[in-house]
Amino acid sequence: MKGEEHVGADVLTRQAWRSRRTGQLRHAMAVLVSVAQEIFDETAYQRFLNRTQMQAGAESYAEFRKEQDELRARRARCC
Repeated sequence: MKGEEHVGADVLTRQAWRSRRTGQLRHAMAVLVSVAQEIFDETAYQRFLNRTQMQAGAESYAEFRKEQDELRARRARCC
């Protein structure tokens, strides 16, 4: 029954396409989350905590903000 074989192949092709598409969407979402974390200083704060070996909290965040403000103030401004 040739028709049944063709239908089975179509189903496998659609499943493979969905699986690949799902993987691509997951990857895209992971990239967007990483970008958002970087934009909102979450990963920078985590790097600060790791570098200074501090615990997350109000004092460490205040120190982080102070350091970030000093870095921004030192950058050369254009125009």
